[in-house]
Amino acid sequence: MPPRAMTDEQRIFFETNGYLVFPNALPPDHLDRVRAAADRAEAAWRADPSRPGLRNPNLEQVQAPIEYEDEMLALLEHPVVFPVVREILGDDVSMIDNDYFLTPPHTKTHAHWHHDVGMAGVYHPRSIMMVKVFYLLTDVTPEGGGTAVIPGSHRYPTDFRLPQAEDPAEMPGHVKMSYPAGTAWLFNGRTYHAALHNDSGTIRRVLIYNYGHFWMKPWQGYEPSSALQAKAQTPAMRQLLHIGDAYGQHLKE
Repeated sequence: MPPRAMTDEQRIFFETNGYLVFPNALPPDHLDRVRAAADRAEAAWRADPSRPGLRNPNLEQVQAPIEYEDEMLALLEHPVVFPVVREILGDDVSMIDNDYFLTPPHTKTHAHWHHDVGMAGVYHPRSIMMVKVFYLLTDVTPEGGGTAVIPGSHRYPTDFRLPQAEDPAEMPGHVKMSYPAGTAWLFNGRTYHAALHNDSGTIRRVLIYNYGHFWMKPWQGYEPSSALQAKAQTPAMRQLLHIGDAYGQHLKE
């Protein structure tokens, strides 16, 4: 087993609130490299309308950016963030999906309040099925179309009903994930979250990596290609890219 990645403060904060923040996860030089890779991926995606993703007025989505650029593939195994994800989910951690989201300025939300994990008839409040990580490539102000979460909502029962709020920013008790570029943050997939209106004049750019367990299949359209799997050089990356037996797969180091 690897040494513990989370401090006591992080562990208690995550268990209580359902999310964690990593300031300066991408220092300036690393952020520049990731931004450049994201720009190249975006250009390739725009040049070929058959490439998968969303092209909506309020959200542009480059689907599976790890297929485009090695710099974005490497973020799956970020040296600070990934060990925390592994500690939260366990040694059978794997990739579920990954996206590059661009939220145009002066647009309404593309996603109201919801959580990402739901199994009808099953309520396991201490089981963590998914952990999603956001890497901010631009500064996200409170008006900048970022994500908001409800702290502690990962513990809500499955039949919990949130108040109705036409504007997601009107939800009581929410916290805006508004941080400088280079920040990473993650949350338990059962935490209620929403995309806020982008009332700013700036495009919000964020890379999103969703992790689950190896026995879980990737979301449709995110299955790693053979070419991508061939790039896996470490046991962690091979597992993250779903190389191995369906059951019993777990990291040993």
